[in-house]
Amino acid sequence: TPSAIKALLAAKGKDHIVLITDCMEAGMMPDGDYMLGELPVYVKDGMARLKEGDNLAGSVLQLKDGVKNLVDWGLAGKEEAVLMASYNPARSQGLLDKCGAIRPGLPADFLILKDDMSLAKTYLNGELRWEE
Repeated sequence: TPSAIKALLAAKGKDHIVLITDCMEAGMMPDGDYMLGELPVYVKDGMARLKEGDNLAGSVLQLKDGVKNLVDWGLAGKEEAVLMASYNPARSQGLLDKCGAIRPGLPADFLILKDDMSLAKTYLNGELRWEE
């Protein structure tokens, strides 16, 4: 929730937060029935729930949407939100020599976001792979 994230940002600061998602296989898929490992789940209205017991079963949130949420909720600027999803995770794992930035010698895997933080283009190894 925005209030929990606001408290975390106040306590730790934007340089010490790593955005992650537990997006399951049903991410980007329409509402319907899916599997989470061996567990049958259903996705409805952006929520994944176990068919048996109706408990939450994970997430269908994509990382780009988590970045957009931070910006839309006024909790981070665009650059700060992107850094929390790219640079900070790479730095936290000691991987800045392999990923987390756009610079010579690193894989050119990146997204181009529009002003409203929605996806415009996807590049893998420097090649345009998807464009709206």
